[in-house]
Amino acid sequence: MRLLCALFAAVFISCAGSNQTIESPQQMPIDAVGVAGNQPVSYDELVQNYRSGNINGEFTLEELQEFLPIYLDYKAKILSAQDAGYFENEGILSEYEVYAKQAAYSFWLENKIRPTLFDEFKFRYDHELKSSHLLIAVDQAASPQDTLEAYNRLMEAREKILAGATIAELDGEYSSKRNGRSMGGDLPWFSVGATVKEFEDVLYSLDVGEISTPFRTQFGYHIVQLEEKRERQPARLVSHIFLRGNQAPSRLDSAYKELAEGSDWSETVKKYTQDTPSAGNGGRIGWIEYGSRYDASFIDQVMTSDPSLPFTETISTTYGYHLLKIDSVRTYSSEQERDDFLMGLLESSRTIRKSNGFIVDWLEEYYGGEVNDSALMLFSEFAKGQDSTEFKDINLDQSLGNESLFSFSETNATVSDFLSYLINNERGPFSSNYGDSWFDDFKEEIIDSKITDLALGEFPEFSDQTDNYKSGLVVYQINEDSVWSAATVDTTKLFSLYENDSDSYSYPTRYSYHLITSSRDTTLQKAIDFIKAGNSPDSVRANNIPVGVVSDSTGTFQGEPFDMLNSMEKETFSEIFEYNNRKAVFYLNDILPARRMTFKEAFNKLLSDYQPIREENWLNRLRNEYNVSVYPSKLEELYNNGTNE
Repeated sequence: MRLLCALFAAVFISCAGSNQTIESPQQMPIDAVGVAGNQPVSYDELVQNYRSGNINGEFTLEELQEFLPIYLDYKAKILSAQDAGYFENEGILSEYEVYAKQAAYSFWLENKIRPTLFDEFKFRYDHELKSSHLLIAVDQAASPQDTLEAYNRLMEAREKILAGATIAELDGEYSSKRNGRSMGGDLPWFSVGATVKEFEDVLYSLDVGEISTPFRTQFGYHIVQLEEKRERQPARLVSHIFLRGNQAPSRLDSAYKELAEGSDWSETVKKYTQDTPSAGNGGRIGWIEYGSRYDASFIDQVMTSDPSLPFTETISTTYGYHLLKIDSVRTYSSEQERDDFLMGLLESSRTIRKSNGFIVDWLEEYYGGEVNDSALMLFSEFAKGQDSTEFKDINLDQSLGNESLFSFSETNATVSDFLSYLINNERGPFSSNYGDSWFDDFKEEIIDSKITDLALGEFPEFSDQTDNYKSGLVVYQINEDSVWSAATVDTTKLFSLYENDSDSYSYPTRYSYHLITSSRDTTLQKAIDFIKAGNSPDSVRANNIPVGVVSDSTGTFQGEPFDMLNSMEKETFSEIFEYNNRKAVFYLNDILPARRMTFKEAFNKLLSDYQPIREENWLNRLRNEYNVSVYPSKLEELYNNGTNE
């Protein structure tokens, strides 16, 4: 409830409004439609806040007239909360900080990261790249020594390439092997979104012929050379007839002749193709372009086929033999349609993810976070050499401890800071528990601790959003304390209400009953017989009779089937009836006479009845204390003058 109310306030009251203080009516701005705490509320402020809580943003004069006193009361509550110190309340601030951090992650993603990546994605989409690379596989949790060794090996290979060697010549010597095959070498034509972001970023930064320095992806360390760059060729929607084996060419020749003589494509597909998944869909296999997950030879055949022809002659690929039909070449009716399509591609690619870790990594790069690799390596070697000594018991050399380890947005974390992090997070003994990945956790904690402040500095609208959320929490709490809380109510007021209105706080004639239900008639009858034998309805289930038993005497339930209680005698059963798709029966224990409630019994109802009175009294006090005034004639004048347009 606190969250919902705070979010309501953050949306409904979208700005704090004017902070101008007036000393006399003569100082009132000409566009003021009300005042709270000597702070005028302008027509524009009122309209802005009304629109923020209404999807279509349209309004009538009557709607503004109804909204104005509500808004002024809200501002009076804020002023009262400020005077009472609610904005310094530790509980509210703690809840606000949790929300602000969660909101900051979303704000960064939606308002900076996604637009930035889209602009980049859109620019890169227009080009296709041809490249080759060397890859030394390195585990994600590899030690700094292992990563340095891979880096140095690739630097050695790079020097050879710069001296005239080719990647093809060096691939067997330098690239790692998987299942006997090199993990490096020649790469097919592809474009944006087809590979991991780290690889794509480096490749798109190169000029044709240029070779990168070593860089890391999830697969290990690479160097890559950009060999060619061309304009993107639009994707093609493709259908095919597919066959394998020695007889495939002659059979496809027969299919081709039938098609040329006017046979229906879909029927010919069903007659000849061995591609079962596409057979029922006219041989349709979808959109294909460079970078698609097909063999390069097949993509080349598709992309070089003449789309104006009704179908191709027989072609050969690594899959087998095909007749191809180009059903469509991708085009866009407008730039907006193209943007919408590209945004869909971006969302489904490896380029963008919605995890906090992805956002942290992006911010590290955006703000130029720097790691002191040599200090990290020294600490790693030191840590792993401590046998079973725990972090809290080691003696770290002061010179190493003072070394800068990670700098990020005016934060400079030292090796000693990293050690303190490990101690505070109760990492185990060095000999068996130290992991190099813990440094990544340390970096993430630093960036996470600053993400709210960074968002506040980057986005003025985020400051407005979080301020309004805090105001929502404050208004909720001051309402709770002043109106809703039973602990702060004046019980003498409740007792006076209780004494002066006996009819509202009395019990009518009520029925004490048990409702017994079962899915089976025989089981229900067994329970009835058990009670008729003199046993209590409350002990039915304890005697292993599987029925549902509910007792009540409050008179809360009205209507069918409870109306039948009115005609029953004490200690009797009703007729069996259907209730919630089960067989059911009432057993009437007693008829309770009408009587007046005790004050204790009536307390919750009294509190509910008194709450509107209590709220109005409180609001009247606030209106008087903060000089809340409504100027309806000025509101009508400004509305009629077309200020709302």
